[in-house]
Amino acid sequence: MRVAQRMRQNAMNEAELRANAQTILSTIHQSRPKATTSAYGPEQEEFDQFCQRKQYSDGATVTEEKLLLFLVDEVAGRPLKIRSRKAAADTPQDETRLAWRSVRTYVTAITDLYRTQKTLGMNTHPSPREDNVREYLKSLQRRDAQRDKDNYADKGRDTLLDGYSESDFERVCHELWVHSGTSTECHFRTLVDLLFGHYLLTRGGDRRAAEISDLFTFEFAGEGSTRCMPLIFTTRAGKQNQHGRLETAGAYRNRNPLICILGGLSFYLLCRWQTSQ
Repeated sequence: MRVAQRMRQNAMNEAELRANAQTILSTIHQSRPKATTSAYGPEQEEFDQFCQRKQYSDGATVTEEKLLLFLVDEVAGRPLKIRSRKAAADTPQDETRLAWRSVRTYVTAITDLYRTQKTLGMNTHPSPREDNVREYLKSLQRRDAQRDKDNYADKGRDTLLDGYSESDFERVCHELWVHSGTSTECHFRTLVDLLFGHYLLTRGGDRRAAEISDLFTFEFAGEGSTRCMPLIFTTRAGKQNQHGRLETAGAYRNRNPLICILGGLSFYLLCRWQTSQ
């Protein structure tokens, strides 16, 4: 009798633990950023289709061996689906390859699928992201470095040299001001987006999600003959800030009205809530 009671109790405990784990998994997926979900989905679908073609007896159950074969056959060795802007112009499309960072995103997505399977009790294998996968990613990193060296890749790429000058920045702002007579709100919105990215170094997602309550200004007293009014931008959410941490950025007025962040923002808000009405 005691043995039967213990078995029933153990079964009840297991069911409770499994149900709680599934509830936690559902909560994690619901609170996950939409961009993460949309990024993982296609890569996990590719892995599922790969397993169907291979006709594995356990289906798309994630293991380290399957992940490595998937990376070698379907990811790291295939040409790019869409030509990258960083690819050399004289490199044929069929000779292009995914960079190691892109391969790493596949590893992250499939590892996420493994965690889901494990929580649902569908996978009892160890984590696929073990030493072999890590070492394989390092080998791809070395491959990419050697390929860039052999192809005499531009060493100024992704550095401060790979950008725009102050005159280029002023010229773009000037064009947006000049053409603000047509599609006024669109041009001012683009101007403000450019100014925020330039002066505040904010991510595109943070700029698009900005609200009026995230912006404020105040006067610095005793700073000279002209008023000193910095624009302060605060945010508590973003791609690199998932837990409500307060982040602050600021910029001063510019004596050149064409590239002044406060001037551009003022005209955009005036157009948005006064002129357009």
